Amino acid sequence: MDIKLIALDMDGTTLQKDYMSISERTRIVLEKAIAKGIHVVPSTGRILGQLPKSVMSIPGINYAVTSNGAAVTNLNTNEVISSNYLGSGSVKKIMKTLTRRNLFCEVYYQGQSYGERRYFDMIGDRNELSEDLIAFIRSNAIAVDNVLDFTMENAAEIEKINIPLLSDKNLRVLWQKFSQIHGVTLTKAIANNIEVNHRLANKGSGLKQLCQILKLEPRNVMAIGDSDNDLRMLEFAGLSVAMGNASEEIKAIANHVTLPFYEDGVAHAIEKYVLV
Repeated sequence: MDIKLIALDMDGTTLQKDYMSISERTRIVLEKAIAKGIHVVPSTGRILGQLPKSVMSIPGINYAVTSNGAAVTNLNTNEVISSNYLGSGSVKKIMKTLTRRNLFCEVYYQGQSYGERRYFDMIGDRNELSEDLIAFIRSNAIAVDNVLDFTMENAAEIEKINIPLLSDKNLRVLWQKFSQIHGVTLTKAIANNIEVNHRLANKGSGLKQLCQILKLEPRNVMAIGDSDNDLRMLEFAGLSVAMGNASEEIKAIANHVTLPFYEDGVAHAIEKYVLV
C-alpha cells in the first residue's frame, strides 16, 4: 500500500508506561518514516497541551488530531484547522450533573486541560493510582477554583469533558444518562472513565478532515491504536493495526495485530508494513 500518513494513538500504543516517553527504537522508526515523506500524526484523546515532548520534539511532525478528533492542529502555525466543539447546551447538562454528584472531571479547552483545584490536592491519596499516573495528571492539567464556573464561561469552545476514576456504579449511571443527550458521543480509553465529545468528533472524522486538506485518500493512511476511542480511526484507515495489548473488539476490526506497546509494537508495525 502507498502509505503517506501514519496516525498514532498515544497512551497504550506509542508511549511507554510512564505516559510520557517513547523508546529509542520507536523514535528512530518514526524519524525514518518522516524522512520518506510520510506524515506522522499523533491522534489521541489527549488535549494538545498534553502531548509529550518525547513525541513533539521529533522534527517533521506537523499535525495532530487531539481530544478524540475535536481539534486538528497545524503544529507549525498553532492554527486549529478543523474543530467539533461539544456545544453550550450539552456542556451545561453534563457539568450540572457532575456538580450535583460531586464528581471530578477534566475540561478540555483551547489546547489545555482544566480541573478543580481541590481534586489535585487530594489525588495523591488515591492508593489505586500509580505514581506515574499521579505525576502525569498533576503536571498536565491547570487547576481552577471552580470548574463549573470556568466551564460555563467558555462553554461554546469546549473540546471534550473527561470523567476519570469512576466507580462501577457511577460509570453505569452516567453512561446511560449522558447517552440520552442529543448531539454527544461517549467513548473511553481506559477503564472506569467516560470521554464526552460532540457526536461528530472522533479520531476517524479528524483524520478525514486532515486527509482532505492534505489531498490523501483512506488507502494512504495507516492507523495504530488499542482502545475504544481508536475504533473510528482504525475503520477509516486503509491499513489498520491493533496493538497486542488492545481490547478484543479493536483486534477484531483491525487488519493486523502488532506487538504490545511495552514490546515496541508501533515500531514493529511500521517496520513490517511501511519501511520495507
